[in-house]
Amino acid sequence: YQRRVHGIREETIRNLDSKLDKMTTTSFSPKQEPPNFVFNPSPPHWEYNIDKHYCDHLGRSLVFLTIIEALEAEDWKMKGSHAITHNSFIWKSADAGMDTTRLFFTRA
Repeated sequence: YQRRVHGIREETIRNLDSKLDKMTTTSFSPKQEPPNFVFNPSPPHWEYNIDKHYCDHLGRSLVFLTIIEALEAEDWKMKGSHAITHNSFIWKSADAGMDTTRLFFTRA
């Protein structure tokens, strides 16, 4: 029996947590807790935030590929994605210069 947390196996979440933090271009401080997936109930979705780290285009591709492969192994299929760069010229905020990418999956 595989325990599922909001539709995804607990083992898959732990596996992704252990892999994704090694794919950024900057390294994590040993004094800092590594990022982990967090489930947000409204609207229901999983979130992985690496806000204090830089991830170049190759690193981003590896992150997305790792997530896609892990979820496809559980019979999820990617249905779409959405990405935005928070541009400091448009609005002044703490997240200027950061990217947000959303991947949308459905059960096959």
